[in-house]
Amino acid sequence: MLVASAPASAANIYEGYSRVGSVTRSFGETYDVRAGYSRVGQVKFSYGSRWNVYENYRQIGYVTRSYGDRWDIYLSYRKIGYVARSGSRWNIYEGYSRVGYGDGATGAPVAGAALLLILG
Repeated sequence: MLVASAPASAANIYEGYSRVGSVTRSFGETYDVRAGYSRVGQVKFSYGSRWNVYENYRQIGYVTRSYGDRWDIYLSYRKIGYVARSGSRWNIYEGYSRVGYGDGATGAPVAGAALLLILG
């Protein structure tokens, strides 16, 4: 019996408590980031624990696994924030201040979406 694997469910991204966008699996290890219905960028697996973040087709930053359930967010080569798991959601931090959260997917796509939608 051949079973097709379903793509990961969409994760919503919130700034404060307002929904600002979503991230959904596109193909392979690539995720599309949307603001409303418009695609604003992608998060793509690169190597090791690094994921590159693209605004349209231009790379603007990347995310890397830090420790535990935490992903550091870089704009160009400057660390600007991170996401950390808290229960079933991913809290988004700019510096050390919580600015929003994501409610699904895995850490890297949520961190990339945070860079495009909130921190970038």
